[in-house]
Amino acid sequence: MPFKPGGEMTGRLRFVLALVLAVALFPLLLIAMAQTWSEAREEQRVQRDRMIILGALAASELNESISRAQGIIDAVSTRGFAFMSAPGGCSRAMAQIAGGDTVLTNIALTNANGEIICSALEDARQLDLSTEDWHQSLQNGAERSVSGVTLGRVTRRPILIVASRLGQEGEFRGAAAAAIDVLQASRNLIDNAVAEGSQVVLVTPSEAREVDTARVLKPVAIELQDDLLGRVEGLSRPEPLRLSMDGGERPAVLTPLVEDELALLLISPAPVTQWGLVSVAATFLIPLLMYALALASVWLAVDHYVLRWLGYLRRIAAVYGSGRLDVVPIRAQNAPREIRELANTMSEMATSLEEQHSELEASVEQRGALLREIHHRVKNNLQIIVSLLNLQAGRMADGEGRSALMEARRRINALSLVHRSLYEADDLRAVHMPGFLSELAMNLQQVSDDGSRSISVQAECEDVAFEPDTAVPIALFVTEAVTNAYKHAFQDRNSGRIIVSLTASSAQDLTLRIRDDGVGMSDTASQGTGSSLMEAFAMQVDGETWSEANAEGGMDFVLRVGEEKS
Repeated sequence: MPFKPGGEMTGRLRFVLALVLAVALFPLLLIAMAQTWSEAREEQRVQRDRMIILGALAASELNESISRAQGIIDAVSTRGFAFMSAPGGCSRAMAQIAGGDTVLTNIALTNANGEIICSALEDARQLDLSTEDWHQSLQNGAERSVSGVTLGRVTRRPILIVASRLGQEGEFRGAAAAAIDVLQASRNLIDNAVAEGSQVVLVTPSEAREVDTARVLKPVAIELQDDLLGRVEGLSRPEPLRLSMDGGERPAVLTPLVEDELALLLISPAPVTQWGLVSVAATFLIPLLMYALALASVWLAVDHYVLRWLGYLRRIAAVYGSGRLDVVPIRAQNAPREIRELANTMSEMATSLEEQHSELEASVEQRGALLREIHHRVKNNLQIIVSLLNLQAGRMADGEGRSALMEARRRINALSLVHRSLYEADDLRAVHMPGFLSELAMNLQQVSDDGSRSISVQAECEDVAFEPDTAVPIALFVTEAVTNAYKHAFQDRNSGRIIVSLTASSAQDLTLRIRDDGVGMSDTASQGTGSSLMEAFAMQVDGETWSEANAEGGMDFVLRVGEEKS
């Protein structure tokens, strides 16, 4: 049986080498994954810091615009009454001043009732500003006021109102106000952020609007508004956020522009899971691809350079095993050097085995011829002895001496028959029992028949073959049993039958039975030489023998070899 130390997969060379390489490269893959995670986190930190800086720059730009607008209003307020005395010239002067600063959408002067006296925007002159919070703050005694972010009534753009009080010694006589365009004030940040794909959202306590590429405001999603509006009040510094958008998390930074009034929200152009895609590809996907390619390369290389040649050599070995030792593994000359050397070694081994096989065949043939010659000579010598015994018996009168010579002749005939069966058989190691017992029975009948009685000897045997060490004791046992039956079983009878039967599965499990239909054994019969010899022959085959009466009135002589003994 072939030796199989491992399972179907674990015993394969290709699988083992791939597993070893996978284990060896796995730490590198883990390092690449850790590096990827670290770089992704670093990329997120850099992106967050960048948005914080952009938000701070936007707040700085807006504060600068407010300071500049405050200076302009302070200058206008010092001459406010002079401007108000000539409304037509005042409006032109306000338009000229507002036109000098791109972040100012309008400059206007109002009276104490909030009515516009002059304005850079002609359409704004009909507006009533008395209800505005910043106007009421000035009316209540404040020297300056900055409004919250509101949508301009004329421009419809987000604006901040910067205003100064007109009047002396506590008297409120009106206000000088400038409208700052919030989008224009943060234009550099907004343009750069929108161009990069980031979303820019202006957030007040009441609403949130996104700034598109044309710096036009548009509403944002309701769920996003609900998340943002409550964050404006009390926001004093940039706050990093993660917003659920577009099926993923988006990093964002909310930066205060006007405390408690206005905040700027910058949203990253890609979800968190897509950050640092190039870095991920470089530090994770590429090592993973190399990992897979290395395993595939080993798999294919082992298959091409090793396994297919091992399969070829295995087929050559199978051919050698079938006895064809003259086959030469010619194809292996194209294999790698180590495989080629193994093939040459196998070929040399086959040549050596073929030579040894030829020598063994010649030796076996010679040995067989010698054994046949030995058996033939032994058989001839035994026949000579039988002839001498016949001559000697022929010169003797009937009596015990003659009977002893005849019994010796029968025994020697049995031995001679064994040797003849061996040298005539194809296999010198075994005696074919059916033919041997039939011939032995016929020989015993011829030798024992004196012409006065008709007693037949028949053989019944299974198709088995025994070695000479077993066949000789069995032949001698049969000879003694048949001779004994001739002498004692058929007294006062002229006819009868003796049956020799052998049933066996092997030399270690057999039953030999010699049955006669004679008169049986008398109570006064004593054990003679034949019985003693049968017991000795039984001991030679590690068996036991006994005799018993049979249903026909005769006797059975039994030789049993095996476990089931009586």
